[in-house]
Formats: sequence, structure tokens, C-alpha cells
Amino acid sequence: MSLSGRRRRILFDQTQNERGRLDTTYSELGELLRDNDYDVEPYTEFMILEKNLKGVDVMVFGCPNSSKIRPPEIEALKKFVRNGGGLMLLSLSGGDRGLMNNMSQISEEFGISFDNTAVKDERSNAGLPTMPIITDIAAHMVTEDVSDLLIPSACSLRVSDKAVVLASTSEMAEPAQVPVIAIAEPGKGRLMCVGSYEVFRRGGGLKHKGNKIFALNAFKWLSGQMRMVKPSAVAKEQKKGGEGPKKGAPTMEQKKVDEFEATLRRLVNAVFDLQKDIEKVREHVSKVDGNIELLRDQFQDFAEKTQQQLGVMIPAKQFKTADEHRISDIESDIKALKKEIKSVEQLREHVEQRHTSGAMNNDTYTEQVGKLDARLKNLKKKLDKKKKELKELQSGE
Repeated sequence: MSLSGRRRRILFDQTQNERGRLDTTYSELGELLRDNDYDVEPYTEFMILEKNLKGVDVMVFGCPNSSKIRPPEIEALKKFVRNGGGLMLLSLSGGDRGLMNNMSQISEEFGISFDNTAVKDERSNAGLPTMPIITDIAAHMVTEDVSDLLIPSACSLRVSDKAVVLASTSEMAEPAQVPVIAIAEPGKGRLMCVGSYEVFRRGGGLKHKGNKIFALNAFKWLSGQMRMVKPSAVAKEQKKGGEGPKKGAPTMEQKKVDEFEATLRRLVNAVFDLQKDIEKVREHVSKVDGNIELLRDQFQDFAEKTQQQLGVMIPAKQFKTADEHRISDIESDIKALKKEIKSVEQLREHVEQRHTSGAMNNDTYTEQVGKLDARLKNLKKKLDKKKKELKELQSGE
């Protein structure tokens, strides 16, 4: 991760009546991604325009249901991919035809389309034939440490030589030995197609260990953090007929350290997420302040006209003046910034203590301190600006 504090941004589309929604079906996936330094948000802007995708690293379509993406939107998404964006398309049994969507119109240019099929496996499954366990996994960085995948209610994919197959059904499945996950790298961009959105479903596919590892690998690759193909050790062992690499079981102490570091990572990320929420609140407050200011001006105008026409005295100063209101706002901002700086400094001191005591490794220490220092620098810069603005207003009174 970059020490600049920049986090990859992932949007989950909600304009196409998707079955996979960030607030319900994919809520656990959203938490997993946020815990791993991603900004995750729903996309709700009609239409999907090129300008709305600026600053976005990955766009996800979690199984549009009876909804078709418009031609201008399709072109915007294709351009997004060609220009270096990551796009994930997830379907379900029946494919485009069964779901009455048109995702293949986006992906087929890059060598992948969704078939009108329903994958079943009577032998290798998680209790039902429609819940196949996929073990035919290709060697790729996205499949690193993934020994198998649970892909419920999937359709198969049609893949040309422009794309790469990552996972296929078994020879006993129906249909047999067909792709269910495929990727393409057109130019700077990345595309991933999955035959079932339920692969990441809360309480469903995401409960499977392999699916959770695959999810993190997939979004790391889609967001451009993986460029070189790195063969999966598990896939290599499978090809040799082995059971995959065996690693020593982590000690209880190591588990505690890992758990603590994960908690600390979530805490640091929460600082950034909280700041985003604060900025949104400030925007809303600013709009309310603008409306109050407009009402104040209208009232003063009304009071002056009434006094002139009727000779009735109406006290016009019912609100603070614009400068008084601005000074009050800046003083509140300064107080909030000082409080946040103190909290981040305390968190940084705690990280320092953990590292000094040997309880935190150098990589985690460097990552967390880098993020916190960047945050402190940004906060102190804002504080200096607010103090200067306050001084100028007070000197002009």
C-alpha cells in the first residue's frame, strides 16, 4: 500500500437493480475490503458517465436483474477499462438471457460472454448439485493460495483467446469442463467475469475460505496492485497431482499478534473513514448555513421596506452577521481539528510503543506510521489555514 495514504476506490453499481448490493448481500464483502485499505461505496448516479468514473479504481456489477445497460453507458465502461480501470461483472444461472440483462455487450469485446446455462455438479458440491466446489483452478496471481472455490447457482462463460480462464467446472459437472471465472487485460485495464454473484454473498459463498482469499486477490488485481502474473503455488501442486503446499500451523502468540495488527489496521482505517464522514456533514451544514444566510438577508430587506412603508419598527438583527457566523464556524472547526490531531497523535504513539517493544513487525509499523504521519500533516495544514482565516476576520471587525 502507498504510504501517501491514498486508498483504492471501489464502486458497487446500484443503478441496474442488482441482486448483489453493498448494503445487504455484499455487506460482509464491503467490510472485508474496508479492513484491507479500500474505499468502498455504492454507485447510484443515473446515467453511468465517463466523468463519474474519474478517480475510480474498480467498478462492480453484482448481477443486474431485468435491467439493461444503455449503449452510451456500455461505451463509457469499455473506455473506463481501456484507460486502466478495473471492471468486475458477476452473473447467475441463466446468464444474460435468463436474467434479462446485457452484460455480455460489455465483456464480449474483451473475449468473454455469459452463457444461458445452469452449472450443476452431483459429486463435488457443498450439499446441493447447484452449489459446486470448483477445484480446476489455473495458475495466476488472482488464485494464489486458493485451493478451491464455492460458486453457487452459476452460469458458464464463453471465452476466446483474448481472455484467460481462471476456474472451470469438473469433468463430471453439467456442463462439463467449462469456464466459470475468466479475466482479460486489455491495454492498461482489467476485466473479471464470474458466473455467479453468490460467490461473495454474505452467509453464502463468502463463508468459504477459498472465496474470501479469492475476493482479496481479485480486488487487488482489479485495482492495479498486481500486474505481473505470479503462478499460484496451489495451482502448481494441483497440476502435479499434489495437495498443495503445506505450512506450519501458526502459534497462539502469532495468532494474537496477527489479530492485534488487524485490529490496529481497522482502527487506522476508521480514522480516514471518519474524516470522510465529517467532510460530508460539513458539506450539508454549509448548505444549511447558506439557506439561513439567505433567509437573514430576506428578513432584513422585509424589515427595511416595512419600516419605510408603514413606519413600523421591526428589529432587523435577528441573526448573527455573516462575519460573526463565519467566526463561530471557524472556531468550531479549529476545536474539532485540535481534538482530531490529539487522537491521531495518541494512536501514533501507541503504534510506536508496539514497535519498540517488538510486538509489531517493521512492515506493519512502516505502513501504519506512514498513513498516520500523512494524516497529521494534512490536519495540521488545515488547522494553520483555519487559524489564519480566523485572525484575518477578527482583525477586520
